[in-house]
Amino acid sequence: MKTKPFILVVALDLVDTASGGFAVDQAARIAMRIPGSQMHVVHVRADDGNAQNGKAHETAGLLRLYVQEKATVLGGLARQSVCVHVRQGDAAKEIAQLASEVSADMIVVGTHKPAHLKNLFVGSTAERVMALTPCPVVVAGPRPKAEPSHTIVIEPPCPDCLRTRLSTGGKAWWCARHAESHHLRHHHIYSYHSELPFAEHDSAVSPTGVSS
Repeated sequence: MKTKPFILVVALDLVDTASGGFAVDQAARIAMRIPGSQMHVVHVRADDGNAQNGKAHETAGLLRLYVQEKATVLGGLARQSVCVHVRQGDAAKEIAQLASEVSADMIVVGTHKPAHLKNLFVGSTAERVMALTPCPVVVAGPRPKAEPSHTIVIEPPCPDCLRTRLSTGGKAWWCARHAESHHLRHHHIYSYHSELPFAEHDSAVSPTGVSS
């Protein structure tokens, strides 16, 4: 008995090929790892009330050309079974309908903007496809930029500065190297040292580090 192949439906918007490209690339990576898999690439045209205007054949030609170019770039995709489909109407409904017709194991849709998980599906075609089909829906897009770390890093003390403070009894705070550059350290505003108890007149207070 012949085993059912792993079937992917890939949504490609020829108007927004940036997001569609992410979907095709991701689906191809999956397909090329699964021997005998099938890719069904679908573009859904807006319903303009006239399905017999010849534009569907033109769109199919563009879709085949796009897939051929991707196959050339990706190499291994040329050895996979790939079908193209042009539908017309509501994008989410038509994608889900095709997935049902071919008994898809996975649907891949694309996005051109990296997004946080909580906002990724809200109001999107992917969200509506997920509501219409029981198979998994993968959203492919650009890799998000790394978020800046919120970890506070405490810098170790400069050994030369430590020796300077020790040798001067705290009257000098910086070593020769940092004495010229410490004013760039905006978090260090003012340092001073005085023997306890504090003197009652200002001249007994010795400022040792001012950033201004």
